[in-house]
Amino acid sequence: MQLAEYIGKTDFEIIRFAYLLIQDIEMKIKNKAFFYKNQIITYINKQIDYFLLTLHEKDALLNIYKTEIHQILEPKLKEIYKKYRLFYCL
Repeated sequence: MQLAEYIGKTDFEIIRFAYLLIQDIEMKIKNKAFFYKNQIITYINKQIDYFLLTLHEKDALLNIYKTEIHQILEPKLKEIYKKYRLFYCL
């Protein structure tokens, strides 16, 4: 039995998306595409919205998925912010 079969295709895709997004963000920081935390936050929100459009689920479920994705991303983002010492605009 594969992990996708065990947890379900949608949940597997959500987890996969979150980790690919983290890798993408770190690569963009290394390539100097992002300098500020605000840029990253805006980018994350746009990418999550585009991803959720592909799921074709009800709005209530999409809000839950969005929260889950943010919860997956938050600890990794804290590590990235600490590692690269990004600026933050108030």
